[in-house]
Amino acid sequence: MPEREDTYQVIVSKRAAHQLANHAAFVANLDERLAHSLVKEFNEAAQSLQRFPYRYPAIRSAEFVTDKYRKMVFNKRYILIYQIKGETVYIEYVIDGRQDYQWLLSSLE
Repeated sequence: MPEREDTYQVIVSKRAAHQLANHAAFVANLDERLAHSLVKEFNEAAQSLQRFPYRYPAIRSAEFVTDKYRKMVFNKRYILIYQIKGETVYIEYVIDGRQDYQWLLSSLE
């Protein structure tokens, strides 16, 4: 789908916000600066979706073959999972890419 010149509204789900808070709290136990960096990079990633939400790939696996959800990697290891509906981007999940998230793929369909 071609990029559009107008901006999209970005909505972060309560679940995604909670997941981000949990990741940041965990990282803060190691280094508070890293936690602030994680939140800052999430905000920048989410804001970038206002202009170019189609630039990231659709999620595909053996079990999951729809183009409904897309994924964006930020802060080198975290994955932001979102979908686009009309003029709105819905951020649904924020997961640590180092962990097994195959459970999530089956729940997205």
